[in-house]
Amino acid sequence: MGSYRRGKSTCGDIDIMVTRPPDDGRTHAGILPKLLSALRSAGIITEDLLSLAPDATDSLEVTYRGLCVCPTKPGQESPSRSQIRRRIDILAIPWESRGAALIYFTGDDIFNRSLRLKANKMGYSLNQRGLFEGVVRSLEDRAIKTNAGNVIASETEEEIFRILGVPWVEAHERAVRG
Repeated sequence: MGSYRRGKSTCGDIDIMVTRPPDDGRTHAGILPKLLSALRSAGIITEDLLSLAPDATDSLEVTYRGLCVCPTKPGQESPSRSQIRRRIDILAIPWESRGAALIYFTGDDIFNRSLRLKANKMGYSLNQRGLFEGVVRSLEDRAIKTNAGNVIASETEEEIFRILGVPWVEAHERAVRG
């Protein structure tokens, strides 16, 4: 996701989304700890910034944040401390939220803020889980939701853009800056 999906030639971090359709009765629940273990064993993940909560490892929605390096090739020395590290964010998300998660984690940040502002002005709330109607916020603290509302779109980016009245924009066209 992120800058890779926007077609950028460089990146500041690595954003990965993990999901799968549940049509066959299986899910991706529990895959993130196995993936992280494999990435650590390969010398890719070097540090955890946000570890998984033990009770969240079997959830369909889990976020991991850490630091990683490009793995060494056979015959090369192991990664050195001076090697460039990148932030890595891995998001496990339920299949039905994939469209909203793609928007959220593709960015860029200014584009996303603009979409969220438009949603708010239309009486909706937009986040990585979906586009919601009927969200009620506390009058004292607008950050606190007193009613989470109902999701009206989340499966595809196109449906969210359509409801917001935003013309479709390909991922590589979403960079507001540069």
